[in-house]
Amino acid sequence: MLTPPAYLSPSAIGTFRQCPQKFKLSRIDKLSEPPTWHTHLGTFVHEVLEHMYQQPPESRTVEGVRAIAAERWAASGWQEKVDTLEEARKLGPIAKFKTQAFDCMKNLFTLENPAESEFDGMEHNVSASVEGVQLRGIIDRFSFNEDGTITISDYKTGKVPNPRFKPEDDEFFQLLAYALMLQEADQETTSSVEIVYLAEPVVRRLEVTPVKLSIAKGTIIETRESIDNFASQGDFPPVTGPLCDWCHFKATKICPAFSN
Repeated sequence: MLTPPAYLSPSAIGTFRQCPQKFKLSRIDKLSEPPTWHTHLGTFVHEVLEHMYQQPPESRTVEGVRAIAAERWAASGWQEKVDTLEEARKLGPIAKFKTQAFDCMKNLFTLENPAESEFDGMEHNVSASVEGVQLRGIIDRFSFNEDGTITISDYKTGKVPNPRFKPEDDEFFQLLAYALMLQEADQETTSSVEIVYLAEPVVRRLEVTPVKLSIAKGTIIETRESIDNFASQGDFPPVTGPLCDWCHFKATKICPAFSN
């Protein structure tokens, strides 16, 4: 018998749905996956944009972002973090990482005018119980609309997913889960969610409806039940497929599906 985590996050639910064994290794056994070029890229871009929106509106310019990026690069030790990545040797020099990151930052200006954008919350911690399932998460940013409802948005530095492989309900699951959490924790109603894909650049928006929330709630409840069942049995089966080629636990042969 295994002890499952008391709290789940939308990302943890996503990991379980991708592969129960990967969930066990990372969330129960607490085996950490090393950072990658792409996870560092996303974290660095998030850090810079968060600091940009803390500046006065007139300072939220491309040149202002460039200055903040240079300051955060030094202050957070990003040179060493990227240098120590194994991928850095095959994906390119530091200059390539900086270029990719800054391209994402500049692309934000083609999607919205930061000088005119104000948010009521950024990097907002939220926890709530949804139908008895304890959830925690961090919302990139949200704003109140004139009618009192909320719009939740999230930055992504990866590619826009192909709907053939990632349906709409899967693409927006994380944000719909946040909408449910805000509804339960603060009695706030979310009317829309949006994903800001900075690498493309593209914004994908979704109107939040009772049906969409019901589907997300069903996924949360079903996942919690499955996790608890697997934990009581002491067995989380691996799900193998093309995504395994990018999994740290396959590369290190920790995953039982590839241990022999």
